[in-house]
Amino acid sequence: MIPENKLLAALPETERKRLDPYLENMFVEHRQVLVEFDSPIEYVYFLETAVTSTIVHTPHGETLEVGIMGAEGFVGLSLLYGVKRSNGTVVVQMPGRAQRMKTADFVQHVKVRGGPCLDLLLRYANFFQVMVQQHAACNAAHRVDERMCRWILLTQDRASDEAFPLTHEYLSLMLGTRRATVSSIAHDLKEQGIIAYTRGKMRVTNRERLEACSCDCYRLIKEQMSHTFNHDRPVAQFHL
Repeated sequence: MIPENKLLAALPETERKRLDPYLENMFVEHRQVLVEFDSPIEYVYFLETAVTSTIVHTPHGETLEVGIMGAEGFVGLSLLYGVKRSNGTVVVQMPGRAQRMKTADFVQHVKVRGGPCLDLLLRYANFFQVMVQQHAACNAAHRVDERMCRWILLTQDRASDEAFPLTHEYLSLMLGTRRATVSSIAHDLKEQGIIAYTRGKMRVTNRERLEACSCDCYRLIKEQMSHTFNHDRPVAQFHL
């Protein structure tokens, strides 16, 4: 069976079978911390239906999301560079399935051994670094409403259902802004027929208009991700 994780699915069949004994199927919960900044990495995670946010904490106590992962992603990037303590905090944004591998197995059977899996993960890590740069530039340069639309689009791309769980409280936390601001923007988008939400779930009802309301960062990040799985094209540099 071909894995739901796009990185594992892109590997040659012989490589997938070699790694399969070291992978464990699991379900991760909303707001579960998979790796924490400056803490030892116990497992790496190949996401399937789960979606995660990579977050940073500002000196003023605010939280900002700087990266997002879904089925295209791999949690535990620091290990690729021989660093056994995480350089970021990754929390589960949307609960779902994942496959995890013990750090010792990852180091022995992926990092040290090398080969197609390591090559692809390094390529993904390069993309993720570009995405973090793009998010950082976006957070500094663009309006909250534009960033919120970009965030909803990236989340919907990774959601396994048409409607996905998302509260105003969590969205305000990821955007580093007040809940009242998020609620006001969400109300305007709903009135325009762009999104619908109820009981902690959101649904995009007019994708084209939502993309028009987003800053250009969404398109750039999406293009950059597609390059990760297209070895003939380099991963782009970030832009504003």
